[in-house]
Amino acid sequence: MFLESTTPDTWNIIISVLLMIVAYLCGSFPSGVVVGKALTGTDIRQFGSKNTGSTNAIRVLGKKVGFLVFFLDVFKGAFVIILLQILSRLNVFHSVLDYGFYGMMAVIGHSYSIFLGFKGGKAVATSLGVVLCICPLAGILCLITFLIVLKTTGYVSLSSTLATIAVLLTYLTLFFIGYYGPSFIEYFINAPSLANLLTILVPGIIIIYKHIPNYKRLASGTENSFKKKKEAPVEINNNVSSENTAEQ
Repeated sequence: MFLESTTPDTWNIIISVLLMIVAYLCGSFPSGVVVGKALTGTDIRQFGSKNTGSTNAIRVLGKKVGFLVFFLDVFKGAFVIILLQILSRLNVFHSVLDYGFYGMMAVIGHSYSIFLGFKGGKAVATSLGVVLCICPLAGILCLITFLIVLKTTGYVSLSSTLATIAVLLTYLTLFFIGYYGPSFIEYFINAPSLANLLTILVPGIIIIYKHIPNYKRLASGTENSFKKKKEAPVEINNNVSSENTAEQ
């Protein structure tokens, strides 16, 4: 009876909601913890800053494993959006919700993972995955800003914050002067919808909120900087003391 009385629009809403849950679960996947344990037998929550993000993974597990964590975190934010874009182009399924909602749920999942007792990372990499799919120009400017600030200062926290601000300003600019069209160039400079503009604020707020302890250390001059010294991966033994670092 229910199947017979359910309209196509109702199914669209149901599937869209289910995909939001999928996006949250994808974001919740603890890449740093799983990869660390699988490849090195190390739980990164016990070392460094004890954060599950890719910066701590790089410090604790080394660059190769750490960058694998980074790419997985980026993919978590992009997965459902890419899936929806493919289904839409094939005319199989068209979401009733703006893609930004799925990205928002992935970011929330990364920062408040159901698999980690609603704890998690600082969502920078996962947010990057979302932005690259929805607003490529903002994603590229985000990367450029991050790399320039990191190269100049060595502070990941400051780089992440200014990169986030660059994304928000790009979104806001394109909202007023962007152009939407079917070609890649037109999509590259598309005007985000109001819903997309609002949903990108959530990752921005989460990133800034999660970095508050880093801002305090920046103000006191105790924040760790890659520019000051290049550190080897944290030696993993029972006597290692934890250090505060900026995480993604």
